Amino acid sequence: MDYSTWFNRGYALKQLKRYEDAVSSYDKAIEFNCNEDSAWFNRGYALNNLKRYGEAIVCFDKAIEFNYNKDSAWFNRGYALKQLKRYKEAIASYNKAIELNPDNNLA
Repeated sequence: MDYSTWFNRGYALKQLKRYEDAVSSYDKAIEFNCNEDSAWFNRGYALNNLKRYGEAIVCFDKAIEFNYNKDSAWFNRGYALKQLKRYKEAIASYNKAIELNPDNNLA
């Protein structure tokens, strides 16, 4: 199997709300291509749903490292920070999401 297979498997599992399984698939996808922002973003999204916010932030940071203009990564990073009561950092992430895409309703 390759990156696309593992990524798409993770995506399907995420849609089914099987977040633990999705994280495992994204881990395998990242083994094939650790520079792909979408795998990091989706892994973070699944971790947010598992309430593993610290781990999710790490993933969103990686997604942003590879695609700085990914407004959805900034938004979800803000959500994770908010859940951890790191409000000033959350506001900064939300502000960046708004700056990148002021017309998008990400909520």
